[in-house]
This record gives sequence, structure tokens and C-alpha cells, in this order.
Amino acid sequence: MPAVSKQTSRDTRDLRGTIGALIFVAIGGVCWWDISQTPSPQASVFPQTVIGLMVVFSALLILRNLLGYASPEPAGSPGSVTRRVLLIVVMIAATLAMPYLGFVIAVLVAYIAIMAIAMYERWTLMRLCLYPASGVIVVLGFYFIFKYVFQVPLPDPSVFGSLF
Repeated sequence: MPAVSKQTSRDTRDLRGTIGALIFVAIGGVCWWDISQTPSPQASVFPQTVIGLMVVFSALLILRNLLGYASPEPAGSPGSVTRRVLLIVVMIAATLAMPYLGFVIAVLVAYIAIMAIAMYERWTLMRLCLYPASGVIVVLGFYFIFKYVFQVPLPDPSVFGSLF
């Protein structure tokens, strides 16, 4: 007869997830207050939507954990700490470079760097062609949607002049 593992109450509470969700609710409150200081109500619609969704999903996570429906914490993953740190460094560098390189160039460089850092499998010719092409399509798609549909002012390159 196979052994049946019984979850303890500790397994079903997900304390780390609850604490993280509480932090996100607090961050959402601060961001909501900050965006309410915006002089144009139209400029605050998108940030308020994102903040509202973040707070709602965090509250749902807290509720799920308090009711005991959380899944047990997985064992530590054997991933590379160096890769994780490099991903964070690349994202911060891209954010700092955006005022100078503009949104499109900074995000494309970050995408290529993150893709190279996160790639576990061997590079095949198909991956070498498909991954960068899909990245360019996604980045340009987000650029045009945010700039022209949502009217979000994205940084233009100050170093090379305006490309778009």
C-alpha cells in the first residue's frame, strides 16, 4: 500500500506568500495615494487599473492562504543564483538606460540579454532566428499599444535622436 502524505496546517498556510501579498497590498496603497496626486485624471486610469488588480489578487492570495487552500511549499529549486541576480541586474540596467536609449532600444537590449542568460537548452538555428524575431515583434507591439492606444508617454532616445 503506497504511503499517503498528509499535509499539515503549516503546509497549507504559505506564510511567505501571505507576507509577500501583504507587502504588495501596502505598496498598492502607497501607489494609489501617489497616483491620486496626478493633475490629469486620464493619466491615472492605467496605473489605477494595474494597482487595483494587484491589490485584488494579493487579497485573494491572502484569503486563500488563511482558509488553508495553499499548496505545500516546493522543495528548493536547483536553479542558478547567478542567473537570477543577473536577470535583476539587466532589468535595473534597462530601466536606468531608458531615458538615454529610449524604450524600444533599451527593452530590446534587455530582452536579448535576458534571453541569453535564461537559455538552458542548446541554441539551434530555429531558436536563433525565432527568439529574437518574436522579441522584436512583442517589444514593438507593446510600444505601439502603449504609446498610441493607451497614450502612455514612453521615453524616446535622447542619445540617437527620435527613431519613432
